[in-house]
Amino acid sequence: MQTYDEIFKSMREKYTSLTGIAVEENSDIGIRLRVLAGEIYANAVNNQWLKRQMFVNTSEGEYLELHALERGITRREATPSYGEVTFSLEEAHPLDIAIPKGTVLATSDTLLRFETIESSVLYAGDTQVSVRVRSIGGGSKYNVLKGEISVMVTPPSGIEKVRNEAPLAGGCDKESDLSLRKRVLESIAFPSNHTNCAYYKAIAEGVDGVGSAAVVARGRGVGTVDVYIAAEGGEASDATVAKVQEILSTQREVNVDVLVKKARATEVDVYMKIRVKEGYDFDEVRDRVVENITDFIASCGTGDEVLKCQLSEVVYHTEGVKSLSFADSLTGDFKADKTAFPVAGIVSVSRDTQ
Repeated sequence: MQTYDEIFKSMREKYTSLTGIAVEENSDIGIRLRVLAGEIYANAVNNQWLKRQMFVNTSEGEYLELHALERGITRREATPSYGEVTFSLEEAHPLDIAIPKGTVLATSDTLLRFETIESSVLYAGDTQVSVRVRSIGGGSKYNVLKGEISVMVTPPSGIEKVRNEAPLAGGCDKESDLSLRKRVLESIAFPSNHTNCAYYKAIAEGVDGVGSAAVVARGRGVGTVDVYIAAEGGEASDATVAKVQEILSTQREVNVDVLVKKARATEVDVYMKIRVKEGYDFDEVRDRVVENITDFIASCGTGDEVLKCQLSEVVYHTEGVKSLSFADSLTGDFKADKTAFPVAGIVSVSRDTQ
């Protein structure tokens, strides 16, 4: 596509060739040509953008969602996290203290909000009670660590402290374009016929909170289907497993026993040495390499493999890398396993001095 300057230059030269009059920068015709060149360039940019939205591989945002709808696929929404908090007193109270459903809590630093999803009572003589909570909002940022919830936004009368004694889990971000595009392309490459593995995989991956899924046919014998699921970058929550199980139980084939299970996380360790191109800082390039490797492994889902050739491609596409070598005794290919998903373990990148 021509740049703005190329379009203006072409118009100016054409005008001069037809009229024999040179176009001055600040002349009336010069200003008119610049304005017209700007409009032509803006239209060309818009046409290029429209071309990208015509194909699944290059479309994005709402236009990618339209391609997905043609395949019966919708973008997964963000999901809340779940867990428990403990309401407590320093000394036991002589009367029961009611903790209503909908009591709002928050983290002390980021002020992420949570609410109780059940009513409870701290009985007279007791000093603490545990209550189930969920986040007010969805996303992985709500998967807070132990002890982060400590603020009572709407404190129950008489309660002195609140704290989560275990991390909260289950929060997933809204599905990215990368993940949605992958599902659409898979639906084209492996069409569902309502009886094959692609059928169960498509249903499972369409449930909010599921990042990826893999299907094992006849894993427990004839007439059985095992579906392994994971969240984005972590294990699926019990609530998500139960939800997928409920949906598949109603949409399974006749006389087929479907069982949904959590895929297990398996660490992938990477040890490599790199050389950087002249003029580049080694520490900066190394940090980018580690980040790119980690992001690539995180993009892999249940049943995906992580091969050294794939890692090499990721590293060579990192600006500043000249060459690389693996420590073969420590780094191997992570073969596809439908019961597991890869997560980054030790990613060690050192300088190649040979």
